[in-house]
Amino acid sequence: MGSNNDPYFSMSAPSAGMLRYNGDSKNFEVYDGNMWKTMYGNSATVTLNPDAESAIEWAIKRMTEEREWQHLAETSSAVKIALENLEKAKQQLKVTATLAKEDNNSYGETEAYQQA
Repeated sequence: MGSNNDPYFSMSAPSAGMLRYNGDSKNFEVYDGNMWKTMYGNSATVTLNPDAESAIEWAIKRMTEEREWQHLAETSSAVKIALENLEKAKQQLKVTATLAKEDNNSYGETEAYQQA
């Protein structure tokens, strides 16, 4: 609808769900299909489902823990060595998990071939 010179909607014929800023009342308003209704509140709120909240709490806890470990590693050689060993263990786990996935995939292919 419309061209570069025409608006895509008409404020004289609003549709339900349209949003506008009323400069006179300094409020946002939404059209409910019959009339413009003021949206109250001076800030927006966002809610998260419990899984998202839990994931964020877990991430914050892990970040705090890792920062603390890094700080301790600056003054404690034992903590520094433990962190280095932890990083090596993580790398070994990634390699082992990758190999296990490949073994499982090839085992499944071999088993399917043998059954055929």
